Amino acid sequence: MGTVFVWQWVQQHRLLSVLVLALVIVSSAGGTAWALVFRTVSSPVGLREALRIYRREQTGKVAATLRNRLPAPGVYTYRTTGGEGLSLMGVQRSFPSSSSMIVADGRCATLSWVPITQHTESTTVCSGAGGSLSVPRLVTDESIAGTTTTSVVRCPATAYLLPPGGRTPPDARWAATCSLTDPAEKVALAGAALGPATVAVGGHDVSVEHTRLTLTFSGTDGGTNPTDFWIVPSSGLIVREHETVGVTQGGVRYSESMDIRLTGLDPAR
Repeated sequence: MGTVFVWQWVQQHRLLSVLVLALVIVSSAGGTAWALVFRTVSSPVGLREALRIYRREQTGKVAATLRNRLPAPGVYTYRTTGGEGLSLMGVQRSFPSSSSMIVADGRCATLSWVPITQHTESTTVCSGAGGSLSVPRLVTDESIAGTTTTSVVRCPATAYLLPPGGRTPPDARWAATCSLTDPAEKVALAGAALGPATVAVGGHDVSVEHTRLTLTFSGTDGGTNPTDFWIVPSSGLIVREHETVGVTQGGVRYSESMDIRLTGLDPAR
């Protein structure tokens, strides 16, 4: 789904302000104050909370989602590894070993990965001609090191998660130009089909398509955000996702690594 907030976050230069504030506090109140400023809050979102969010947001019908070849709505559970951090006084936090993906239906489906309340990622997935799936909107909410940001990336219909044809030949490529809001700038999306694969989910072998989306940001600094997806072509269900991010601005580096793997095909509701 992509940690698309990164570019917006570093562009705002908030880290520099936080660093100055921290230095002032350290000089006047010692290391304890530093720890309070840079404490890394991490509140895991459990299944019960994920179900509460799903039931609050779900307004469509399951039949509509199935008709549109999109994932059945509900809450899916994923085995999870990884975490995120800053190269600033050891600001680090891990994602929980189990996390939820909330799927809300409608004309398009909204897939929200909610590992912790301080970091959530939502991707809108729409079905299109020729068995294609597109990602017209990606939203990331992030709170870390005293800053909170919401990033929105909007893309055209040619921003495919899965290109037309459903099962795509390896080495197929596609591209689109998306836009980031606040700051307003262009984002290049490059897609690649890496071929069919088989993934074990809850004791069952599931046939999937492996694709990779890479977002490239350009502005004062540059950065890329590649994410691999393993997708059931007939339903758009993501059974695995792998992402690695590394962006540096003003001498401060943000890094993230995550891997999530679906534990069962039937969602909770």
